[in-house]
Amino acid sequence: MEGVKSRWISIAVIALLVVVTGFNTAMLFQKSDQLSQAETKIDSLTQSLASLSGLGGDIAGLQQDLSTVQSQLQQVNTDLTCHACAVSDVVSLIEPAIVRVDVSGRNFSASGSGTIVDNRGYILTNYHVIEGATTIRVTLMSGAIYSASVVGSDTGRDVALLLMSATSGQEFPTVTLATMADIKVGMDVVAAGFPLGTDLAGPATFTKGIVSAMRTYEGYLYVQTDAAVNPGNSGGCMVNMDGLMIGIPSAGIVPYGEDIEDINLVIPVSDIISFLALYI
Repeated sequence: MEGVKSRWISIAVIALLVVVTGFNTAMLFQKSDQLSQAETKIDSLTQSLASLSGLGGDIAGLQQDLSTVQSQLQQVNTDLTCHACAVSDVVSLIEPAIVRVDVSGRNFSASGSGTIVDNRGYILTNYHVIEGATTIRVTLMSGAIYSASVVGSDTGRDVALLLMSATSGQEFPTVTLATMADIKVGMDVVAAGFPLGTDLAGPATFTKGIVSAMRTYEGYLYVQTDAAVNPGNSGGCMVNMDGLMIGIPSAGIVPYGEDIEDINLVIPVSDIISFLALYI
């Protein structure tokens, strides 16, 4: 009897262990399945987050594009505003360096224009403005008047260099010379000078136009412009919209008997630089 009892106890224990093991196994499978489902959800959330992150990048890119467009629009507005006031800015920049040149000689007197190109008082003008002069006076924007003497000239190219007899050490406002690379056909330009000389008293006159062409005329290269250049403007200054001097207004082409306007010639800065190198 004791043996039978012990056997049943063993069977009961084994059965219990089987049940417990099965239950634990079932729970393990359930946990594993739950874990797998959780991992799947995590993967899905990760992908969603990645998509959102990508969308965030797209949004950031769109914001950058929008910012760029806004900057471009602001620049356009600035350019338009500057264009409206560019001529006045150029005038303010160069006017202090534009002078009236009054000359007298044997039985004649005349007036023209000039430009201060060196702060020691060197003035560039046309040769025909001072040709035959025994007395030369220059009047500055401030109204100050100085006598001047001829330092050098080129009769063929029609240029001359004057020097004001000023107090030693005195400095004068100047223009800055451009280069030929700064001259483009079609670009806006401003001409400065004293048309009609003393017959039109007062400050310098400024006219605006464009570079019409680069023109060879009577053996010399000129900048052709439609900016008004009248008697008295000779020897003055023509600048681009950066205020750089591109040449000296010299003459207008008016064939005999022809009613022609706005064909005016300017001695280019290349010839000016070559000429000045001989004396300054």
